[in-house]
Amino acid sequence: MKKSKSALAMLIAGFVVTSMGTVASGQLEPGATEPVARFDGHRVYRVTVKDAREYLAVTSLADDVWTHSPGLGDLDVQVSPGKQAALEGLGLPTRVLIADVQGAIEAERAEILKRRGQRDLAWFQNFKTLAEINTQITAWTTAYPALASSITVGNSLENRVIKGVKITGPESAEFPKASRPQILFNGCQHAREWISPMVNMYLGDQFLMQYASGGIAKDLLDRVEFVIVPVVNPDGYEYTWTTNRLWRKNRRNNGGSFGVDLNRNWGYQWGGEGASTNPSDETYRGASAFSEPETQVMRNMVLANTRLRAAIDFHSYSQLILSPWSYTSALPPDAAIFDVLNASMQSAIQGVHGQFYDAGPTYTTIYPASGSSGDWYYGAGSTARKILSWGFELRDTGANGFLLPADQIIPNGEEIMAGMIELASAIAFPAKISLPDGVPSFVGANATSTVRVSVSASPGETLNASSLKSYARMGSGSFAPTALSSLDGSLYNATLPAAGCGSSIDFYIEAMTTSGKTVRLPAGAPAAFYSTPAAELTLTLDDTCEVNNGWSLVSAGDNATTGRWELADPNATAAQPGDDHTTAGTKCFVTDGRGGAVGDYDIDGGKTTLTSPSFSGLGSGSSVSYGTIVSYWRWYSNNQGSNAGTDTMPVEISGDNGATWHALETVNENAGAWVFKSFVVNSVVAPSATMKIRFIAQDQGGGSIVEAAVDDVKVTVAACPLDPADVNGDGFVNGDDYDLFAEWFESANLLADFNHDGFVNGDDFDAFAEEFEN
Repeated sequence: MKKSKSALAMLIAGFVVTSMGTVASGQLEPGATEPVARFDGHRVYRVTVKDAREYLAVTSLADDVWTHSPGLGDLDVQVSPGKQAALEGLGLPTRVLIADVQGAIEAERAEILKRRGQRDLAWFQNFKTLAEINTQITAWTTAYPALASSITVGNSLENRVIKGVKITGPESAEFPKASRPQILFNGCQHAREWISPMVNMYLGDQFLMQYASGGIAKDLLDRVEFVIVPVVNPDGYEYTWTTNRLWRKNRRNNGGSFGVDLNRNWGYQWGGEGASTNPSDETYRGASAFSEPETQVMRNMVLANTRLRAAIDFHSYSQLILSPWSYTSALPPDAAIFDVLNASMQSAIQGVHGQFYDAGPTYTTIYPASGSSGDWYYGAGSTARKILSWGFELRDTGANGFLLPADQIIPNGEEIMAGMIELASAIAFPAKISLPDGVPSFVGANATSTVRVSVSASPGETLNASSLKSYARMGSGSFAPTALSSLDGSLYNATLPAAGCGSSIDFYIEAMTTSGKTVRLPAGAPAAFYSTPAAELTLTLDDTCEVNNGWSLVSAGDNATTGRWELADPNATAAQPGDDHTTAGTKCFVTDGRGGAVGDYDIDGGKTTLTSPSFSGLGSGSSVSYGTIVSYWRWYSNNQGSNAGTDTMPVEISGDNGATWHALETVNENAGAWVFKSFVVNSVVAPSATMKIRFIAQDQGGGSIVEAAVDDVKVTVAACPLDPADVNGDGFVNGDDYDLFAEWFESANLLADFNHDGFVNGDDFDAFAEEFEN
């Protein structure tokens, strides 16, 4: 949420917000030393304010401001019962996010207790106490002694241990541990942000578990060391479990109030905008920079770990990726690097569950915040080396705020894991190589073929253009290099050699930087490589969607009131494409292609279904089919509106002319671009002569903006001519064929008439044996 920057900053700095609530006399939680804070009748509102007067009017009525860094625009405020009528009477755009704060807290606690009682509940299916988090870190070091080692960062104000873990692969000559770059993840500077330590723990857990399976987790751990500190503010975190669920700061006794905002206490540009001098304020900066033991020991750890190259400070909520600076609107020296990495992480996160995270410099993306950890990591903690730093605001965007349900832990962790893989890859590898369309399921036989490759240098590196090569082979011979041919920007074509039908081509990609560093895809090449079979490729459907060739635009059960499928030349909006995908075409299937405002013609009220005509997925009778490939280009958008990211678009396929359907994919990514998808459908449904595919776009409630489009649909059958010696027709010539032919021959079965002269004799056996040996 972007806010105006003006003298309003002074107003905010002077505004006092406390999150004390009321206390119930004598009511204590286990471990509590004072009555439990209650928020009976409190509500959380989202109010849109456009100037300083409106801001002051709203915040003067607020018991607490939940918005991460308050300013103009949307403001989330917690209001007690006696002030709610006054707030609603201001006449400002207002809606209730949480109607009963105390009820939500009690429901959260009841759900936690319920889940604790469930057998076989996964660790990340419930929120965890400080003791449980620390115990899990110890368990990691026991389960993964070659990968994980626990660390003690220091002690808190109340002498609780601030515990962490270092995670990296075993020692290797190629990537010595002592020279591996480090990446820091830390969380819970603000005590009430419970999703923060859980996501930190999820990242560690996934890197450890996935290491043994190889792939990107192993590639990264063999090159990088992750340092994870899940709970920087253990006193405050413990206090949220025992006494006040909505406590934010540490537990410093200020003489009449408690707490310092740890994320305003770091020593780079301490004491500026966005931090308060009032000890009762939720953003109180402390008596001096690094006045708090929690920030002191974190500072000391960073200074001692001289290999740190990146740091992420996790918070909640608002779904934001925030890079430096926080204290000023001036861009940092590495603004271009941050822009690239912000976009890379943003795209990776959105590709998992469709959740959009706004990205940019903290000051201009949300509001000023001096004395933050991110500014110190980048500005002061990196005097001898560069530490790229971010603050992340995790789920959600306000529906639950700090009281995020436990069922959001794993999906939030999954999407952040994707973003952290992008970041770690940029740190670990001097260049990034990918195959935008994936490894081809098949390539055409007896002709060269191309595979699209994306190659880009990591921040601080430059590609050596002459080094970009593909290496390919057939059989067990040596790999032969071929230069990549440039397409556009970071896109290239890798040319694969011609291969006979039924044989396979092995290949990998290599790139070097001008600094002499080499990157290969897959990372373990040449010992690891991709392999794709060659076959004769026959199109049974090739629809550019310029005319309607029998597609159905409505199905039984469709109930969308707007945004129904049509064949049209789309008009661009913030959610829908302005052009089809076909190079020489203009039309595509789109959910109402009219333009206007983003929500004018999007899908509302239910679902709308696009169904293909019947097509064949079979090859000829004289060939052996290896697979039926269905491919298409699609556009999908669901990242806008008040209920963004909650809907999906199922894509289904039928092998019996639509009588039954099987899931091909469920679309939830919001790429904001045409995306190519290709599937070998044999594992989903048996190919037949009467197949169909359908796309179900839907808005199932809330205020989401949903748009979809489909173009360039193809169906390809990959097959090879049947070998005469393959008498059992399984696609292979082996002993089973020999035994079957011998059985036919011995019984004088006319199936053994191999030369088709009407007789079964030695000539047939000789002819079969010759084909079999060849």
